Amino acid sequence: MKLVFSLLLIGVGLFQTIVYLRLKKTFNRWPTVAGEITHSRLLNQMDAEGKNVLEAIIYFKYNFRGKEYESNTPALRGYDFFPSFDYEHGLVKKYPKGEVVNLKVHPNEPNLAYLEVAPFSKISAALAPLGIILLVAYYVWLGELAF
Repeated sequence: MKLVFSLLLIGVGLFQTIVYLRLKKTFNRWPTVAGEITHSRLLNQMDAEGKNVLEAIIYFKYNFRGKEYESNTPALRGYDFFPSFDYEHGLVKKYPKGEVVNLKVHPNEPNLAYLEVAPFSKISAALAPLGIILLVAYYVWLGELAF
């Protein structure tokens, strides 16, 4: 049961990476609209479990096909085990409150818009397959998994 749960968690990480790569491939073909940054700050704190949370919190509003939307997805991202302080801080500096910017809107989901594409985390992507290998090896070593 532990193995299935662990593999499920790793699979979710891989799935998020695949979705990111697929969306990134079509990102430049999405419609570009003007939007206004309504909130911009850097969240850098410990959560209740003692884990450091690092994220650019950026809200923006925009009009698409005659309807107004608001979003808080500044960057199209893949799953990232190691968020970059420099990247997150750079987003907040690049998109200050009140700034009018171009953004990309998903044509079939207009409530989904992004300011840019985040760099792909190769380290995070490599850790998922490595995690599977180590997890299976651990269970084989314990004798709880037999082939």
